[in-house]
Amino acid sequence: MNDNQEYTEAYFRNLSKTPRNEEGRKNLQNRLTKEFKERLPASVERIWDLPNINIVEPNKPYGGLLIEAHDLYINGFFYSCVAMCGIVGERLIKDVLRTHVMIEKDGKTISPDADAFDKLEYIDISKIVEFLRATELLSEDAAKAATDLIRIRNKYAHARGKNENDDALKAIKYLHKIVDDTVSIFKGIDLGRGVLKLNDIGFIEGGMKARSSWHKPSEDHR
Repeated sequence: MNDNQEYTEAYFRNLSKTPRNEEGRKNLQNRLTKEFKERLPASVERIWDLPNINIVEPNKPYGGLLIEAHDLYINGFFYSCVAMCGIVGERLIKDVLRTHVMIEKDGKTISPDADAFDKLEYIDISKIVEFLRATELLSEDAAKAATDLIRIRNKYAHARGKNENDDALKAIKYLHKIVDDTVSIFKGIDLGRGVLKLNDIGFIEGGMKARSSWHKPSEDHR
């Protein structure tokens, strides 16, 4: 045997080769349970790093994706978290554009149909941010956060990230500045001058859903 032989480190993960039977399922469940328990203490601590989620229309695509971004951070999947934050931020920015773009044609003002809007999906997101900032459809703080999020997302999308834990938390905080300026339930609300009512409250995994309405006080009650 040649003692000078060079070796290359290797990794093998062949879980899909596990027999698909009751014993195989039990072995996989035990493995996943063990991994979950090992991650659990750190995952619990990371919950306190996160901002709260208080959004309108949670059934739109950004709702589930925002929750997923939080869950990725909690579970320690930081690279994926940065990427997901970029995806959610891009969706929110493009939805702002969709909401405000109107076309004047034949003396009528109409909203373009879905097929027309889909053509905008290919526009550089940075240019859309600049447009929304210039037209004051996005605040300066939200626009800066969007620019910072695009930058950090691009770094990780090209495998150039080096501080994934810290950068994932930065990405979430940038994202929530966009959320606060677009789909936050508290956007434009002064809680000191009115009442936010919640109806049909239902509890789901990790949160709560409800129908909300904002009521300004009458002159007699101001």
